[in-house]
Amino acid sequence: MIRVSNDFAKAMEFTSFKKKETVTDDQLINAVMKFETVLSKQNGVIFHCLVRNFKNDYANILFVKEINDLKKLEKNLIQLQETQDFFKLIDEQSIKMTFHKILKDDFLVPNHFSCVECGTFELKKDHDKLLMISENIEKEYLNTFQNTKAHFIGSVNENKFSEITIGETLGKTKEICYGYFNNQFCNSLLEIADETTMELDFWYLIA
Repeated sequence: MIRVSNDFAKAMEFTSFKKKETVTDDQLINAVMKFETVLSKQNGVIFHCLVRNFKNDYANILFVKEINDLKKLEKNLIQLQETQDFFKLIDEQSIKMTFHKILKDDFLVPNHFSCVECGTFELKKDHDKLLMISENIEKEYLNTFQNTKAHFIGSVNENKFSEITIGETLGKTKEICYGYFNNQFCNSLLEIADETTMELDFWYLIA
């Protein structure tokens, strides 16, 4: 995990993958830490960490100053030895990279957390109400819990969005998430989202 600055983040890259079967966790973590030494020198980088879920998938989470920084990073990093050494440990067929444009002003990556909840969905109606609904969820529900460290809605493409919640612990973050079904403010989001497109997972910090 590295934090280069405390600047406001405008975009997040979420890239999930599986490691090759012959690769150990220690080998992967060591490669990531070496990769971070060169990543930290790139323009626009704010924060990076490695997370894992209960399906033995891993993910790079990278916050940057602007969405265009992500496209430049991909081009600049691929030539570096540390990047290539990291990629050698990954099952290339399993890689899923997503860019999230953060639809929130003055978003800061929190200092202390251990879990990232990442959900994506498409909308079936009321696109113009999404951010207002998100603000209400934060104020009336998420921020009533000490566990909640940060939250934002992201834009993935024209009609695909993400909801990202960063929490203190995995267990409490999951419990709060499942409480959406019993909260009127959270139900407002569930009512406009196309449930057939919803994807959700919880990731815990490992490096």
